[in-house]
Amino acid sequence: MNAKTIKGKSPEEIQQVLMQCMEKEFHPTLTIILLTNIENAEPVRSIFSTNNIEIFGVSTSQKFTEKGMEDDDIIALLLDISRENFRIVLKDYDEDSAYHAAHQVGEAGVQAFKNPGFIISSADFRMSGDELINGLTDAAGKDATIMGGVAGNPADFSGILFTKNKTSKRGILALVIDQDKITINGLAVSGWKPIGTEKKITKCDGTWVFTIDDEPAMNVIQRFLGNELITPSNQGNGLLPSDLGYPLQFLRSGGSVIMKPVLFWNTNDKSIMIGGEVKEGDVFRFSLPPDFDVIDKVVESTTSIKEKKMPDADAMMVFSCVGRLGTFGPMISTEIEGLAATWNKPMIGFFSLGEFGKLNEGRCEYHGTTVSWVALKEK
Repeated sequence: MNAKTIKGKSPEEIQQVLMQCMEKEFHPTLTIILLTNIENAEPVRSIFSTNNIEIFGVSTSQKFTEKGMEDDDIIALLLDISRENFRIVLKDYDEDSAYHAAHQVGEAGVQAFKNPGFIISSADFRMSGDELINGLTDAAGKDATIMGGVAGNPADFSGILFTKNKTSKRGILALVIDQDKITINGLAVSGWKPIGTEKKITKCDGTWVFTIDDEPAMNVIQRFLGNELITPSNQGNGLLPSDLGYPLQFLRSGGSVIMKPVLFWNTNDKSIMIGGEVKEGDVFRFSLPPDFDVIDKVVESTTSIKEKKMPDADAMMVFSCVGRLGTFGPMISTEIEGLAATWNKPMIGFFSLGEFGKLNEGRCEYHGTTVSWVALKEK
């Protein structure tokens, strides 16, 4: 397949660049659109719909291409994939649970292809990313390929998803790909190094943790992070900064870890909210402050796949936790450049509010403070 990234400050600029591409005998059938100004979603959707181009559209505060961070309001990855080899599915969960909406997406994928792969995004940060994964895998199989990230602005967690025909502020969007025709390779990688002894969740409910090692959870976290990060307020609760840089590393069988940041705290009951569901008995360790080794590990994950499985790629998508942007600052450009240089092909990505992907071993899961990347190659 052929691929090309374009950008514009307005829908009018995007239309102009798209027309220039199509005049050069490039006829995309699919576009991945990332935009910041939600008001631009409708006019952009109209432009691509008029040209019969399917849309996987997401709103986000920060985005990038193979050329680095992009300040323009709209960027897009154009692909000329055969229409027989992909489907776009968008399901709302206004009335349904996140699990049920994701299950419907999984069913649609299985009905379309014998071997579907899913690149997904979701809107409404309050909905459980773990439920989305469970719904998808219960319908499509535990070993289903799932990569993606949560859309939205970290300032207020608002976001939208859109296709050629539909827009949603609370739903799951999927690009379903026929893996018998298009190879998909990708991983979820963090790179953070663990520190300290293992801690155990001893009382929790969903994403809220009340005690760690039978001690109030907030006390344990505060002892590690310091009093300046968690302080009492009149409301009795608060939001931790997205660039905190100290995610919790939850241990999995086989030695792998799932990264989950601490998001909220409540001084009334000394509880904390984790970026992902936890269970009583789960064990975690704290993380060291990140350095260049964290970036190196992410880039090494792509070079390893290139050497072992995928010598060439047609295009690449990247979903990087917004916490990494705040933590690394200008250093994040090194990570973006390293990812883009692996295959040196068109790439598009955004800083997400949660990531979906598979570690080296096991099933796809919901992560935080992680990079989930996926490379595509038409067979």
